[in-house]
Amino acid sequence: MKKLVLAVVLMCITSFVAGKNIVCYYDSRAANYSTPIFPSNFSTTNCTHYIYDGVGVTSLGDVRVLSSYDTSSGFAEFLSLRKNANIKLFVQLGSERDGSRSLTNAIAGRCERLVNSVAIFLEQYNFDGVDIDRRTNDFDKGALARFVNRLRSRLYMINKQLSVSVSPQLVDAYDITSLSLYADMINFHAYNFTSSTASTVNLAPLFSAGSAANSVSVNSTLTSWLAAGVRRNKINLVVASYGQTYALASETQQGVGARSTGPGAAGSNTKRAGLLARYEFCALKYTEASDSDAATAYYFSGKNWVSIETEDTLVQKYTFVLDNGLAGVGIYTVDLDDANNTCTNGAYRVTELANQYFLDE
Repeated sequence: MKKLVLAVVLMCITSFVAGKNIVCYYDSRAANYSTPIFPSNFSTTNCTHYIYDGVGVTSLGDVRVLSSYDTSSGFAEFLSLRKNANIKLFVQLGSERDGSRSLTNAIAGRCERLVNSVAIFLEQYNFDGVDIDRRTNDFDKGALARFVNRLRSRLYMINKQLSVSVSPQLVDAYDITSLSLYADMINFHAYNFTSSTASTVNLAPLFSAGSAANSVSVNSTLTSWLAAGVRRNKINLVVASYGQTYALASETQQGVGARSTGPGAAGSNTKRAGLLARYEFCALKYTEASDSDAATAYYFSGKNWVSIETEDTLVQKYTFVLDNGLAGVGIYTVDLDDANNTCTNGAYRVTELANQYFLDE
């Protein structure tokens, strides 16, 4: 019955919606997995933008490549995704592997040099734009605003685009007016609202519910940004393709807010504690539970606990994008989606659902 309802909803929405952004991130760490995932694996996906996560920066303001794979074949293979002129290929500046401090220092003290380094790098490797990852609270608001302004001016001269990845709950950390004016896209990473692993938390509650574990949500953070004056048509709502995992302290307490002893065990391929790719998750046997107030679902088995998007919760988030007149969605990351249809719902289901909602006519 759920599949029938989903099909009807999709038919109704795709009849009048087209042209939304679908921004797909690729983490180049995936090239080093036991079963590696390369950019060529995404040839069947239909994203409007792809962002290559794998570039850092020095405190002096120079762009630096983080892996020999990137320049030996990673960039070239990624650029081969440019199947037609409508696809835009970005590189992300400020990878998690690089940390945030060097980028913060370069923006504050080496702004002009960093601006020029980014422009040269984009032209050298033929990227269409850059995504500045500022999902931290360790930077100066004014310095970031000046950097975005200067970088926008420089990129305009070479016909390149600029996006900024932000952490929704840190609204006061950003100059919203500057971002709205100068960024082509604001990628709104509305998931994983807390870094604490002391208790189980929904990965991305759509709405705030009564419990403290659901006090921050996609809706509450977007409401704050809209009140601060952000332009709706710049916002891409980024959803997580992975599952967030916890190790429960007790098998008798398995709900949202249950006590946890830390992140869950690493996946067999990704090998990152607290995270399971979709293709790793669906091979496991869990009991499903729904948190309807927050429009989420979670799963448990013994002392293992996972929060991950279902097709139903994704549909609700994609509908939320339409209802709020946002620019589109982002998928973080496409390499953690179900590339080989392991879950039997179709390859790259998170991305494909977005495609059905926003691009199909």
